[in-house]
Amino acid sequence: MLIALNDPFCGLDILRMRYAAGRRPSADMGGDALSWLVSGQKDLGHKSLAEMRTSVLPAPSTHVWPTYANWALAFDWLYEHPAFDEALKHRVSKQLIDGAIAMASTPDLNFPDQASYHNYTARFLGLTTFALCAVARHRPEDANMRELRAKALRAFQNILQVSDLVSPMGSYHESMDYMRITYFPLTMLAELQRTTTGVDFALRFGVYRSIADTYLYKLFPDGTPTREGDNEYPILDDQDTVALGYSVHRFKNPYAAWLLRDSGFMAQNWALPILDFLWNDLDVSPRDPALADSGELPHHRYFPGVDQCVFRDEWGANATRIEFDCGPYFAKHQHLDRNHFTIYYRGHLAIDSGADYTNSESPHYLNYYRRTVAHNTLLVFDPSEHFFWSEDLLQAANDGGQRMDSSRFWNTLRSQDDWEKTRDLWDLGQLKTVDSIEGNNAYHYALGDATRAYSPHKLRLFTRQLLYLPAMNVLLVFDRVISTDPAFRKTWLLHGVNIPWIDGNGTLSGNGEEKFGKAGRFRLHEGEGELLVHTLLPKDHITSRRGGAGNEFWTPGDADGGSWGSGRNWELEPAEGSSLPHDPVELAMWKTFYGNDIKSIESSNRRNVVSGSWRVEVSPAHPQLEDFFLHVFEIGDRGSTGRVNVELLQGSETAGAGCAVSGEAGVAVLFPAQDVLSDTVEVTLPTFPCHTLWIAGLRADRRYDLELTGSNLATVYSAAPGVPLRSEVIRANKHGIAQVNSGINLFPVASRMSLRAL
Repeated sequence: MLIALNDPFCGLDILRMRYAAGRRPSADMGGDALSWLVSGQKDLGHKSLAEMRTSVLPAPSTHVWPTYANWALAFDWLYEHPAFDEALKHRVSKQLIDGAIAMASTPDLNFPDQASYHNYTARFLGLTTFALCAVARHRPEDANMRELRAKALRAFQNILQVSDLVSPMGSYHESMDYMRITYFPLTMLAELQRTTTGVDFALRFGVYRSIADTYLYKLFPDGTPTREGDNEYPILDDQDTVALGYSVHRFKNPYAAWLLRDSGFMAQNWALPILDFLWNDLDVSPRDPALADSGELPHHRYFPGVDQCVFRDEWGANATRIEFDCGPYFAKHQHLDRNHFTIYYRGHLAIDSGADYTNSESPHYLNYYRRTVAHNTLLVFDPSEHFFWSEDLLQAANDGGQRMDSSRFWNTLRSQDDWEKTRDLWDLGQLKTVDSIEGNNAYHYALGDATRAYSPHKLRLFTRQLLYLPAMNVLLVFDRVISTDPAFRKTWLLHGVNIPWIDGNGTLSGNGEEKFGKAGRFRLHEGEGELLVHTLLPKDHITSRRGGAGNEFWTPGDADGGSWGSGRNWELEPAEGSSLPHDPVELAMWKTFYGNDIKSIESSNRRNVVSGSWRVEVSPAHPQLEDFFLHVFEIGDRGSTGRVNVELLQGSETAGAGCAVSGEAGVAVLFPAQDVLSDTVEVTLPTFPCHTLWIAGLRADRRYDLELTGSNLATVYSAAPGVPLRSEVIRANKHGIAQVNSGINLFPVASRMSLRAL
């Protein structure tokens, strides 16, 4: 198990060379057993056998599956040791079999074709499979054991089939906290199959070959995991070490080796200590990603299935990292956060706010943390909308956010057939377009459609487009929103850690809100990083900041059909635990979920969580069915933002912005303000020179005639109105995007641009 006589990855010849070079397996039962197998020193085997004789396996559970795996490996590796007597083999094999039978009969594994791609199921399966494999040659004629092994294999195959739907190129649907708990047994199960049967699942399923890339792109520049989903523990631990160790061992990935050994991010211990000797291949030289150019290691990554994308401007501690999520709903630890994004630069600038709780179903969790209101996306508030938890066990506050329709919110995807049968409920979001160019004139773009994430009774359309321009460290976010009733309040959200600065004078209005009217700019900061955000659309809007003590986690509506403002703050429970709350609403929630005999709130697992305290809200000043939101984010060091000139560009079918660093030529960006632009588009370019035009919403692979004519603004760059200045044929790429560079002749200031399809 996990080794073979002449295996190219973990053969005995390779292990003996490691041993001869001075490396040693771990000093525990499994490590001593392997040391005997590699070195032939019988006393090492005696040491492992003595531990077997004087101890027993614990009762089977998810938390002790590594102990079962360690015993199973020791049993297998010591089987030919002359001191391993039949009585001891019989006793240990019975303990292993009893544990396997108990786990195989759990609801998670009892129906193997429904085994879920979930941390509990993976751990149950790890215990079952390792135990059964270890005793296979001790009881070769036992038909019941063969049947259980076949059942476990079917469960494993189903999990991997689901992984092809959820994360075919890496990442995970329930946060990195739960990802590592799942990856740990899945990597060991893959190696167990490869070394015992010759079937190499790592060649078939992309989740394995994508492990290193998942960590490279999903870690913040400070080395901590991203916070999306129920990530109550955004610190790397010994299970992450195993996952990256597998990537070094099986794929010889130099970036995984760097993360594992040189980054300073990783825990130095391994969740199963013997794997350090087996998988930490020191012949794989670490490569610092900061040494790689974008051709070797792109600054963008798209994770299909979960539909997440990550944009960066570089690799290193001072990198900007932007993540955009708009995918389906697969499992209970996901949040109602389609079209949500986060920004990190030398600090947490735009965050996933709130915090998880050990038991999950706390009032804060139910009414804030998991809900749309806690994320950088959009609220559409219908006072009559009904929200509920777990088959209507408990009514939930109306946050104006995304829908929840059944008990899937307490369950997880179980098979591809299950997905197809329930897809109408759970296929809530999609990244419809992801496009990037690296190098000179680099950009990273994504279009998310979260329409289906909201109740169709209140929303007809919500698309969000992100364009990141790394050369300027500027992000543009353009939203198109159509409600079913103009009276439904639309609220654009951005969450931060510290109190935001907003241009102008504010007016306090209750519930931690301060209104600033038609403020054009606001600023957030954390650590050494800063955002300056320009609000360009809606032209008539109200900008508010909300938060501070007693209002950090405010949800706008109640559960009884109240209007906006009828809600309350859902306080985060103390991490150290506490007595039950006196508030009758919160007390009823605790008792509904945990029974009347609950006496206190347990302590939380959360560590290193950035829960946030403040948010900025932008709403249209006048109610209407269709609204556009356009924001330009300057990202930089504390005190350095305000360097970018920003102008709104708006035509009959487009909206966008000109952006230019002071004293330099800039970029003119145009987004479609409808599904696809018509065959003729016109817009006036910025009043400052631009070196690049960037246009989305064109017809894929279509050729267009681009013409520029003069304007009323007389400068050295322009001419009289209607005078032709430039004409050329351009072509949209397969995503309907065209980027046109001016060369040495800048695009004329304030000229009229016309595009006509050919």
